[in-house]
Amino acid sequence: MTRSWLCQPGALAGLLDKARGAGAIVTGSGSEGMLKASTPLGPLEAGYTFDGERFTVTLTTKPAVLPIEMIWSRLDSILGSPVSEA
Repeated sequence: MTRSWLCQPGALAGLLDKARGAGAIVTGSGSEGMLKASTPLGPLEAGYTFDGERFTVTLTTKPAVLPIEMIWSRLDSILGSPVSEA
């Protein structure tokens, strides 16, 4: 469960700030880290990587009853349109 967004190196901090503003706890470096958030249905955790061009999020933990489409929809509303999904 992975999705990527195009991101210029100077814009990464802004993406992570958007995630924090939406209630996520962000840990890690500029090239990789973790995103953690609480939902009414349980915890949500994801790893992220940044290769200088793509910001990629890989979901690692999600509530079983929370549809993945809802998670991606929320992230898209925060981060913009994705460039790839797996």
